[in-house]
Amino acid sequence: MAVVPELAPMLATPSEPDAVRSGFTYEFKWDGVRALAATDGDALVLRSRAGNDITSAYPELAGLGAAIGREAVVDGEIVAFDEQGRPSFSRLQRRMNLRDRARVPVVAREVPVAFLVFDVLVLGEPVIDRPYEERRDLLAGLGLSGPHWQTPPSTDEDLDRVLAIVRDLGLEGIVAKRPGSTYQPGRRSPDWHKIRLMTRQEFVVGGYRTGQGSRAGGFGSLLVGHHDAQGLRYAGSVGSGFSDVEYRRVQRLLDERRRDTSPFVDRVPHRDVVWCAPDLVVEVQFAEWTPDGILRAPSYKGQRTDKPAGEVVRET
Repeated sequence: MAVVPELAPMLATPSEPDAVRSGFTYEFKWDGVRALAATDGDALVLRSRAGNDITSAYPELAGLGAAIGREAVVDGEIVAFDEQGRPSFSRLQRRMNLRDRARVPVVAREVPVAFLVFDVLVLGEPVIDRPYEERRDLLAGLGLSGPHWQTPPSTDEDLDRVLAIVRDLGLEGIVAKRPGSTYQPGRRSPDWHKIRLMTRQEFVVGGYRTGQGSRAGGFGSLLVGHHDAQGLRYAGSVGSGFSDVEYRRVQRLLDERRRDTSPFVDRVPHRDVVWCAPDLVVEVQFAEWTPDGILRAPSYKGQRTDKPAGEVVRET
């Protein structure tokens, strides 16, 4: 089995369109969970960005090993789609946090996923030192087109046209990749740039404001932040975007993390606060940053179990 522990997903640098208008190839940015898949014959092992074995959580991907048919490690994104065929991180939440082996097949039928494979790291032998376009050719040669796995497109067409397609399809953004670049495991490289059309990123939960009315006894909003050179910097409170089921699940996670002191390095302008150990990562969509570094109109999108809290920094 081609499980190579030292291999970790290569990461993209947050960027803006003007930085990648020429000299790059563009891929769609999928609203899912990053994973490396190691195969050998029919065998398959899926590992999260953090290196955790998540194979049992996605049984519908088991046939990918046979589809590749040889020793390989490929990189991609596990995605759930909504009724309109668009990637939905909210729907994927039901799969990401499910570990009950009896429930996994049931929920998998209700919320199936697909593995969108966009790079290859090992194909009989390591290929991470080969240029991007050669790795894409190797990937295309695998012919991955199945019920739960695909190789998504890449293009070097005009960037504005690509961004228009992304907007029309309601996708999250693009990843711009430099031709000739090697695969650099675990590194956030300037050879890959991610451009989000929606303002959205991960934040660390450092506590919560207590709820009122229908939320009495629970949290009213999450207090979130990001790391900088001084520590965890407060970025605002997030109170919308929770379904009833997700609200109850997040409350259980908060209850497990209560602590007596603030994890933030700056003052939090609220009194009705319960502090939490800063290891819970969530994804938030928001309108913009205020001049003093606070989120405007934030909305909760889901928990991220694939990114360590210590790596969460301001991206825009």
